Amino acid sequence: MPSEEGRSRMTRKDPSPVDLEIAEREVDTTMSRRSLVTAGGAAALGGLAAALLVDQTAFATAGTDERPNVPTEADAALLGQVIALELAASELYRAKLESGAEGDLAVAVGVMAENHQAFAQAVSGITGLSAGEPNSAVIDANLAGFTGSDSDFFAAAHGLEQTAAATHTALIADYESDDAIALTASIAITEARHATVLADLLGVSDLDVLFGNTASALSLGDEA
Repeated sequence: MPSEEGRSRMTRKDPSPVDLEIAEREVDTTMSRRSLVTAGGAAALGGLAAALLVDQTAFATAGTDERPNVPTEADAALLGQVIALELAASELYRAKLESGAEGDLAVAVGVMAENHQAFAQAVSGITGLSAGEPNSAVIDANLAGFTGSDSDFFAAAHGLEQTAAATHTALIADYESDDAIALTASIAITEARHATVLADLLGVSDLDVLFGNTASALSLGDEA
């Protein structure tokens, strides 16, 4: 994992949930910005909701005097690595664009790249950490799939989104502040939607795959 060294402080901003607007389902399956958002639909929230139920204690003291509002030093150590994860995801989607994605596919890939960049910026805003470097291990593990055929890309991107959502969900129980929990839940929800969209485009019909998540979380805490 990238070290914390070299990260500079920046003015803290209040957290703002990052999410995709839900529109109505398109008849076709082209990957325009509109169909990207709608392919997963609101049902994509089901996978995340089920995952969050695994550890309801993560929210047991949320909003009370027992939990601080702003990220603590321990939160920042984890969130700095979250920034690196999100920057890696954004870079992978941009690598797909550079590999020759065109038309509606390019639009959709661009949306996901921008979303992950926005997630990193949002985390940076609540922690005061600079963007830093992307997680090189995540890039190395996924680059071949992202720059391969379209079907390879859909499969690799689906796996990455599932892993990212699982990682954020697991980290919720480790955070000490309301801000860290709220922003992380918002990011995980959108990544769960990304995963559902990608599974749909792969032609997956199994609802457990479309709306579930069996991916293992990355052990970011081990490097904190």
